[in-house]
Amino acid sequence: MKIDHLKKYIQLRQSLLREKTALERRLSEINKALGIDSLIPPAQSPTNPQLKPAKPFHPKTPRRKAVRNKTSLRKAILEATCAKPLAKLEILAAVRKQGYRFATDDPVNSLNAVLYRKGLFKRAGGKFSPA
Repeated sequence: MKIDHLKKYIQLRQSLLREKTALERRLSEINKALGIDSLIPPAQSPTNPQLKPAKPFHPKTPRRKAVRNKTSLRKAILEATCAKPLAKLEILAAVRKQGYRFATDDPVNSLNAVLYRKGLFKRAGGKFSPA
């Protein structure tokens, strides 16, 4: 019984491959008649093994270089807020003044992750100071 299913599968696959080859040939004839060069090569098939399938297009996005800072963001915030409590934007300016560089487009999110970590900073009136 298993052999019958296997034979049916092989016959169906071969007939589909023959039909695919005929359709590719007909499409090629239509493109020649229209004067269009085929932009997308046909996929590799058992009847034409020298053709390789086209690679998917992935636009190259520029990669950012990894940012290396001398101190951690937590330490930089601690240094900025040790003298007096500061608001988020004041902390951001002070941290940047220390030379800290952010690798993100939204550095306030990085500040929030450190500022709202339990036990590190206390908040009073929208200003943060070390706990």
